[in-house]
Amino acid sequence: MDISAPTKFQKLRNYLSQLLVALLLAVAIGSLVTLWVGENPLQVYLILFQEAFLKPRGLMITIQRATPLILTSAAATMAFRAGAINMGMAGQFMVGGAFAAMAGYAFPSLPKLLHVPLALLLSAAGGAAAAFVPAIFKRMSGISEVITGMIANLLMPHLLSAVINSSSILRTARFGAAGGIQDSARLTQFVEMTQGGLGAGTKANTGILIAIGVVLALAWWIKRSTLGFEVRMTKNNYTFAEFTGINASRGFFLGMMLSGAIAALAGAVEVLGVWRSYRLGTLVVGWKGLVISLIGAQTFVGSMIAALFTGAMESGTMNVSWATSIPRPLIDILVELIIIFAAVPSMRMFFSGDDDEHLGGRFIS
Repeated sequence: MDISAPTKFQKLRNYLSQLLVALLLAVAIGSLVTLWVGENPLQVYLILFQEAFLKPRGLMITIQRATPLILTSAAATMAFRAGAINMGMAGQFMVGGAFAAMAGYAFPSLPKLLHVPLALLLSAAGGAAAAFVPAIFKRMSGISEVITGMIANLLMPHLLSAVINSSSILRTARFGAAGGIQDSARLTQFVEMTQGGLGAGTKANTGILIAIGVVLALAWWIKRSTLGFEVRMTKNNYTFAEFTGINASRGFFLGMMLSGAIAALAGAVEVLGVWRSYRLGTLVVGWKGLVISLIGAQTFVGSMIAALFTGAMESGTMNVSWATSIPRPLIDILVELIIIFAAVPSMRMFFSGDDDEHLGGRFIS
């Protein structure tokens, strides 16, 4: 009897087969609901996929909706790979958006080639600082970063307001950014780039290129760099990592702060490319980033593909409600069913997988 461990290819094949079964089950349940309201399920799903993938405007909406999801799912994946679960991404997203908006207003004389990177860098630094809060509480008290992350989400608007109001310069930047950021800090929208030929009626922008670049850089870093190896070892076996001379605590903090920085970049890209002004409100991207990371098997490239798929589904729902008699809330439920069911195979690993497959690892403070 062959008792050898499964290869990476076999694990991938098993995961994809489970993912396919989960998706088919979600579609089957959605079809029953569709029949119940008197619509043809085949027609509904056909419209959903056509609008998301085959129509130019639908593709642009897919890009717009997927851009923050790519970054927040990458943030969740970064935390997972470090043996942590970052539940504070909503607050980090908010901090990143606020810092990007203020930086986008405060340096009017900078050229675009410097202004955009500076705004992104400052937002990433703010997100890393925000992620340090639950990480240090985890280290000092032993309380799970899941709990402290959720508490941080509640506190972050007040902390952010206190920091901004403590400085006259920041207050000026905040109120100025509320009226709009400088043109030199704005990410170019495709409709502007093509003189209305592409992306009309949407705010899809070049932030998608930033998101893809971040994901590819992280995928290389986690596999090829020394620090990336230390982060992975922190998740797989904390005790063994310490025994071999790896500073596992540093790996945990690095993973959490990088996760916060990436989540903040999602907020920055939304502000610089879509809102173009100071906004405290956030998209519902925190929990979606976690779920999408699970769909992508807690890998950076897999999460990016899952985020694009999720953005496409959200894009398709807009036209299904116009073309059929199905209410929009019900269409949203059908799409959420697909997304949640797609995450089930990865969630199963939390209960039955090997040590290197467990959700968020087994970090011990």
